[in-house]
Amino acid sequence: MLNRLSALIIATVLFGLLYVGGVVSSLSNKALDALFLLRGPAQPSQEIIIIGVDDDSLAALGPWPFPRKYHAELLARLQQAKIIGFDFLFSEPGSQDSIFNRAMESSPPIVLASARNTQHKILFPAQTLSNRFGTGHIEIILGRDGVVRRIVPIQQTGQGPLPAFALVMEKGAGITYHPKSPEKSILINHYGPEHSFLYLSYLDVLQGTIPKDFFSDRFVIIGAEALGIGDAHVTPFTKHNQTPGIEIQATILNNLLDNSWLKPLQVVTWFCLAGIGMLCLLVWPRKAEKWNLIVNISLSTFFLFIAAALFQFSFFLDPAPVLLFLTLCYLVHLVIERLWTAKRIYSEMTELDHRLVSELQQVYTNIPSRVFNLQPPPTTGGGVRRHLVHLQAGVKVLSLQHHFIENLLNKELPPLILWDRESGMVILANAMFNTFWSAYFPKQSSLPALNQFMSLLQKNLSSKSNDSIDLATISDTTPAPAFDISLSGDGQKKFFRVTIHSVDVENLEFSGVLALLTDVTEIKELEQIKDELVSVVSHELKLPLTVILGYGEMLSGSLKNEEKLYVDKMNEQARRLNRLIENFLDVTRLEHGRREIKQLPLDPVALIGEASELIRQVADQKNITITQILPYKATPLIGDAILLLQAITNLLDNAIKFSPEQTEITIKLVEEPKRFILCVADEGPGVPAESRDLIFKKFNRGKQEPGREGFGLGLNFVQQVVQKHGGKIWLEPETDSGATFCLMLPKKTPDPTISQNDICP
Repeated sequence: MLNRLSALIIATVLFGLLYVGGVVSSLSNKALDALFLLRGPAQPSQEIIIIGVDDDSLAALGPWPFPRKYHAELLARLQQAKIIGFDFLFSEPGSQDSIFNRAMESSPPIVLASARNTQHKILFPAQTLSNRFGTGHIEIILGRDGVVRRIVPIQQTGQGPLPAFALVMEKGAGITYHPKSPEKSILINHYGPEHSFLYLSYLDVLQGTIPKDFFSDRFVIIGAEALGIGDAHVTPFTKHNQTPGIEIQATILNNLLDNSWLKPLQVVTWFCLAGIGMLCLLVWPRKAEKWNLIVNISLSTFFLFIAAALFQFSFFLDPAPVLLFLTLCYLVHLVIERLWTAKRIYSEMTELDHRLVSELQQVYTNIPSRVFNLQPPPTTGGGVRRHLVHLQAGVKVLSLQHHFIENLLNKELPPLILWDRESGMVILANAMFNTFWSAYFPKQSSLPALNQFMSLLQKNLSSKSNDSIDLATISDTTPAPAFDISLSGDGQKKFFRVTIHSVDVENLEFSGVLALLTDVTEIKELEQIKDELVSVVSHELKLPLTVILGYGEMLSGSLKNEEKLYVDKMNEQARRLNRLIENFLDVTRLEHGRREIKQLPLDPVALIGEASELIRQVADQKNITITQILPYKATPLIGDAILLLQAITNLLDNAIKFSPEQTEITIKLVEEPKRFILCVADEGPGVPAESRDLIFKKFNRGKQEPGREGFGLGLNFVQQVVQKHGGKIWLEPETDSGATFCLMLPKKTPDPTISQNDICP
């Protein structure tokens, strides 16, 4: 906003200086003259007749001034005129004043002229000419260029106000004109060049050539026409041939009779200047310079058209100050904008230079000095040279890093491809991806767009999951999702793990999606071998265990004393081994998706109660109390009742296993608007700091005490069950004693086809 105000203030000050220096008024005069020429000559009133003392009159009647008896004889020819005005000065008494005075007495009203001399003294008509109707000044205002454009209607003199010559003639004809500001100048509306009015020669009228009734009821002005007399001026229509003063007086009289003075529209001009200020403040800074230039030219053209149209109706809308102020404001606006732009460019260049030096310093020790050198030569110091040296060093470093990254992308990394998220266009793909794409998709002539790749990825998922890949959920703040796909090429089936990353660069306003493909065929083959081995081993172990347990229980019923004790111990260890195998199989089924997760409504309070009852016998053996903090009633939870029951039982069993005798285990359920929180707390030794990150790993048993069984699969099973239900499990931060495991299960919308009777108890 500061630069906008600065432009307006500077332009206003410049405009004020030009106004005080007269430049604005000079341009306004030029604009007025141009409007006169554009309008062309206009037809004046036929009521006004000019009788001029021309060269023929001077040749016939002698040198100027004429004897006043000629004027008396002339008046005898003008008896039918409405009023007669002499545009001559009769300031000195003459020998023939009595003759002229008697002629004025019997003629229509006579108006004589007054004017100032070189000493600024008003020269009134001689006292001997007493039969005149009145006197008026014939002075006009000359512009700096000598052109007549204005007149003052009434001048203040020592003898009182002196009206203009035309005002007195109008009054003598019985017409009264009251100017609004009589002491201020008004603009003359010129009608055309010389002889625009009805013109007669002084000699022709004096000799009776013109009929007397021709002057009937008309305004007659008598004055000098010959250039030798010296009463001639320049008007907008006659800059090369001067116009006699008598014609200027006739023009003024015609303006009075028709009320056709030029009326300046100053209020409109000031309104336009204010509008230009608004343009400078509100419009120009927000638009492109090309658009601003078109608008300014259009406004200027429209303003000139309006000014020319109004001039036809005697309204003067001065275009000079408006166009000048518009030009000044726009030029200053351009200069200020360029200066501010240059300042911003310099500031950004300095900031970028500092950042460049800082970034280059980080790699300075790793780049040879022949490539990287921040110091300019001693003889060519200076700011600009320093910036250029830094830029040259940066270009060299970037070139070196570019070759390093290019080698890394094309030779060391697996296939990867980067797209623009908005357009889906490929931004970058390394050589390994091009090889991969041509090998497995030979019919595709070009690299895939983002949507095309995601569609192919969905189609070739190796798992049987119906989940769709949603790009909207991929961001920097979420873990990168990975998908396994299977492809066939060259007669072989290959497996690839596709990891999708979000690439967001804020300072470049770039948002992209990066896909990294890793060949996991060997891993998949090993997993298959492992699954087959687990399946075989587990089944081969379960069959002999079943036989051992069957015969062992039969023997236990038929033996006594020490033999029975030995068989019971054998049965106990067989059952323990059977439980371990079942746990191992449960974890394996969940990992590989072989266990279908049922989504049925169940009562979480009843589920916790059932788990507590299942584990109570084990707790009673160690005199451990299980305390339940449960709501009286809870909304149904959507999930797999068998898996959740086993998970809660595992948590309680784990707490009992690590709790001393005669302690307490607390199980607490909290229902929130969108989720359930279940926590199990014991009073055991807690989890050591070095083991807290490993407790959910498979086969992690921590620091086992003698006699404690297990493969370290319990907590891993709980974690997988919770994650399959869309929740999470965590270990609360260290407390004074014991460990607290919490799990979160989100609420889900139940299937509308399931009735309340289907809710698991």
